Amino acid sequence: MQKEIHQNQFEPCCLATTIGSLPHTDADRATRLMLRSTPEIPSWVQFPKRDYHENMMMQFTEGLPVLIQEGDRIFFSTQADDFAEQLTDFYERFLAATEEGNLQALDSFGLSPQYAVGFSEFMTKLAEPSISGAAVMLKGQVTGPFTLGTNLIDQNGRCAYYDEQLRDIIVKTVSMKALWQMQRLSTFNLPVMIFIDEPSLLGFGKMTFLSVSREDVIRDINEVTSVIHARGGLAGVHCEENTDWSLLMETELDILDFDAYDHLQGITLYPAELAKFFRRGGCLGWGIIPTLDKDAAATETVESLLERFEEGIEQFVARGFSRDLLRRRALITPSCGAGGVLTEPLAERVLDLLHTLSTTLCNRYGFTKG
Repeated sequence: MQKEIHQNQFEPCCLATTIGSLPHTDADRATRLMLRSTPEIPSWVQFPKRDYHENMMMQFTEGLPVLIQEGDRIFFSTQADDFAEQLTDFYERFLAATEEGNLQALDSFGLSPQYAVGFSEFMTKLAEPSISGAAVMLKGQVTGPFTLGTNLIDQNGRCAYYDEQLRDIIVKTVSMKALWQMQRLSTFNLPVMIFIDEPSLLGFGKMTFLSVSREDVIRDINEVTSVIHARGGLAGVHCEENTDWSLLMETELDILDFDAYDHLQGITLYPAELAKFFRRGGCLGWGIIPTLDKDAAATETVESLLERFEEGIEQFVARGFSRDLLRRRALITPSCGAGGVLTEPLAERVLDLLHTLSTTLCNRYGFTKG
């Protein structure tokens, strides 16, 4: 039986985890590096440079009905002759997995090694007691419904998120991908957190997405979150730059992971909403290790990042938040996935900085690791 952890019982106390991706192509080596740098809250690794199936817009599309691939183009074919049959099959599998607990149906939404070799490698490594012994929680991730839905299109080039039926399919598929990961990871008898990666929320509210309401986004994220909570897990979100954090503070998410290196100011603009988020047990993921700037990743030190973190804490304190609470509710992460602009050596430097910074903060504040 998987250990459950209620959101208001969870305080990461400056432990570290990763967002997901690395630039490596050797799954064994990269997974070992990740486990070494984040032994308490390890995450499976995504390998976007290893195979195009591991691109975040492709990785979680397995099992989606009427999704057609023609060369590099992927789109929903709502005019397919068997459209109705595929939808019926999809919803039958969904209901069997959610209402009947049918594991075979849930497996139809799983992550195959072709799309996520890092997950199978993660499961293999965690089976070795010498590797998994330090873990207090396991982390998985999915591409969020807004990001996936606004990047996938139909046969006419129209954004799938604007189609009510396609949006529902996408939201439910993301939910099942999260549930499948939790079911697999539960075999290790540790709490599980799932991050919902939503980089496209940066564009929410702009001209492109004017027809999408705030309530739509909150409802869809909450649908995924409720599946995670029902299984006893924690739900986090990772967003970039100056996302409208007040929207995410209105959801049922437990962890908000933000770019604390370049865009800390954005999340401090909503003190009332953040106070409410903290009162219900919410935590902040401090993306303090830079991954989007090669020069920063190459030159920052533990000392400089410590100073940046402390300065960030003081910005929140100046808005009335408890310094002790902020430290206890802090999860330390990279600012974004490391599989984009970084080379393998730079990504490994980021992992080293992440590990050392977390350890230093835990020692400084008297938090016990493990």
